Amino acid sequence: MREIVKDLENLKGDLAQGYQTLPIVYGEKAAKTMLTILSAITLLPTFLLILKFEIGWMYLYFYGSIFTLLVFVGVLWKSSRKFHYVILHGLLKFIIVIGVFSIVLIDVAVLLNRFHLIL
Repeated sequence: MREIVKDLENLKGDLAQGYQTLPIVYGEKAAKTMLTILSAITLLPTFLLILKFEIGWMYLYFYGSIFTLLVFVGVLWKSSRKFHYVILHGLLKFIIVIGVFSIVLIDVAVLLNRFHLIL
């Protein structure tokens, strides 16, 4: 997803350099549609993790990421300038970084219990 946003961000430069990126080959609307589909597909495992698994406080990150992805899609379809795509790219980076730091929110007792069941 980040790479497609990057391609939208650098559309003029890629076109001038003759690169064959998704937005150049299929158009900006197709790239936005692809990003919307990928965001929707990302939400499926997120809901599954929240509803079916005991993940401790990590659910806070997942609810936050759902909200952020919905904002991402909303801003994506209103975007028309490079500045908008820079913001979207930063938003995706933010989700990734916060996700890494949110790993500490997983309930360690649940993980240890599952590990003991395997042994």
